[in-house]
Amino acid sequence: MGATFFFRDTQTLKMIPYTLIPLILEDEDHRSNRNINIWSAGCANGSEPYTLAILLKEILDEEIFSRIQIYATDIDPNNRFENIIKKGSYPQDSLKKIPENMFLNNFIKDANIQGNYLISEIIREHVTYAWHNLLSLKPIIERPFDIILCKNVLLHFTEQQSTDIINMFYQSLSNSGFFITEQTQKLPISSSRQFEQFISNARIYKKNNDQF
Repeated sequence: MGATFFFRDTQTLKMIPYTLIPLILEDEDHRSNRNINIWSAGCANGSEPYTLAILLKEILDEEIFSRIQIYATDIDPNNRFENIIKKGSYPQDSLKKIPENMFLNNFIKDANIQGNYLISEIIREHVTYAWHNLLSLKPIIERPFDIILCKNVLLHFTEQQSTDIINMFYQSLSNSGFFITEQTQKLPISSSRQFEQFISNARIYKKNNDQF
């Protein structure tokens, strides 16, 4: 589970501000300005949660974006990711796919590392990193999540472990919550009753509250 690059799989990520967030805001719990909690599980060096944060900032109304909190977690075996994510400094090569206007709006040169750029403080404020082992089968926070992303991670586990992790995700989601995985990842048969595929051309699943 190594480093990746910014603006990977943006077709799926853009569905979050354009489609999922408006649906989540229709839920009764969010009419009282409750935070919108998103979990990026297996975040590696932070490229995915920061890409999502940039898209949310650029697309959403400012007031709605102010309510977004992204929790980025990984097992981080070599203690590489925490400092990178907290500082928000990335080499130019990993930022090449960011549209120019979004890059200019959200990055400045890192004066301390040649060839690196720092992501803006307003983006960093919406991304919280924590070490976390998915096999603990415990969520990173007790409050329910509205969206959980777990991409290119479950393939590293056995089918039973994946089933157990997905069950934990299910229990951690709000009633109107969504689970997102990579395009090549199919849900285990034992998990298929917990979620229904929400969009046919993406692995975006809506929590099924009537599974039993």
